[in-house]
Amino acid sequence: MRTSSRPYSITRYFAILGLASLTLACEGDKDSGPPPLSACETGSNPNVRFTASFTDLDDIQHIEPLGELQAFHNYSAHTYVFIKPEVTEAPIYAPVDMDLINVTSDGVDFQLVFKASCEVALRFGHVTNPIPSIRNLVVSQGISMFEGQPPTLLQVSAGEQIGTTSGTSLAKSFDFGVYHSERPLTFLNNDRFHPVETFRYSSCPYDYYTSDLRNQMYELFGPKPLAQPLSCRGPRGREGTLAGPWFDTVEVFSTPHFGQTEFSPLLVATTLNGTVKIVRGTEPDVYRISLGAATHIDPETVTTEHCYEPSSGGYFYLQLQPDGSLRLARETMGSCPSEFPASGFITYYR
Repeated sequence: MRTSSRPYSITRYFAILGLASLTLACEGDKDSGPPPLSACETGSNPNVRFTASFTDLDDIQHIEPLGELQAFHNYSAHTYVFIKPEVTEAPIYAPVDMDLINVTSDGVDFQLVFKASCEVALRFGHVTNPIPSIRNLVVSQGISMFEGQPPTLLQVSAGEQIGTTSGTSLAKSFDFGVYHSERPLTFLNNDRFHPVETFRYSSCPYDYYTSDLRNQMYELFGPKPLAQPLSCRGPRGREGTLAGPWFDTVEVFSTPHFGQTEFSPLLVATTLNGTVKIVRGTEPDVYRISLGAATHIDPETVTTEHCYEPSSGGYFYLQLQPDGSLRLARETMGSCPSEFPASGFITYYR
């Protein structure tokens, strides 16, 4: 995998940037564009195994796996790790020997991207306090994990602490994502998601662990009680049912990094505790129908129509069409009507 355990120096890093800038200046009036990034320095290993916990598990309240529904998201391409209320900051450790390839900051916290091999990338988001040797490597923008290979900035060993975090200010959570370039996910409509690198290549971080650590992490999945089989999940769409993502345009409009959030997707799925969640477009609210509620039913089992009454009031009446599209009648007040309205609905597409 690597020829040396010594970290790449900051001097070498800036020398690489300086060389790249000089090359760009000399080639600025040509149409060939910037030179390609270096070949992957980490080494090939598509079957990476993690050997060290990524944090102190006693500090963690619960973990939300891939695919859980969140406001402003078409798909949750990483896991959410929630810190216990009484814990001020949780440590973050390297799960495996890995190479740091990118560090960004929004002025509040940091995002760290590593390569465990040429095929496997790891990302930690909402890191409050990375170690100084990582903090000093902050750059102004993110990079692709697999399209071209950025140079290694720093090498870390399995079990080495890379920082601490208090998580986000509201949810007290941080992100842990793993991405595998040779194991792309399959969505009901790949064209909607595959242009976004993190969507296309996201995989379950906990499945890279040996059985003992893996089981400890799976036990933290929640929020509990668990009403469904324990699963790291993935794309939530199910053909011929209400479940999964829907879009309000037939055309596919994909923008880098964010997919189609600006085109008001509709997402319907059941969480690990059995609650049905409905998320719509850029609305900040997540609408919930609790397990046991009068209108609760798993959307993966609905093949015709159903009307949900979320706890916040009103209703979502969803009706599948013969052509595979979906009609939605939404009211913020009142209860479900006896039949689907003849007008005032929105049509969504896979």
